[in-house]
Amino acid sequence: MDIWFTLFVVFVALFAAAGVSMLLVGYLEVVPAAVTFGWRWVSITLALPVLGPIWFCRQHWDELDKTGRKLIFGSILLLLAVALLYGFGPLFAARVLAKAPPG
Repeated sequence: MDIWFTLFVVFVALFAAAGVSMLLVGYLEVVPAAVTFGWRWVSITLALPVLGPIWFCRQHWDELDKTGRKLIFGSILLLLAVALLYGFGPLFAARVLAKAPPG
């Protein structure tokens, strides 16, 4: 088994899991906070699932800086997982197909 493929799968899985978890936790913290600032913010937060909460946190950074950092870092981790998957995924697929027996 190729150690580089194993590391690739582990890193993509960990980045994706951590990113989605941080986005989910941040989203669950932002929605109740948006209710306290009015229905306009609630509609923006619910209509734009990733950008809405980040925008809301940026507008109220003094109160929501920790949540904003969670959302931004979670988005970066998720984008990194997708970039790894689409950047190096075809390389590993080509290597696996080259080792496969014809048939």
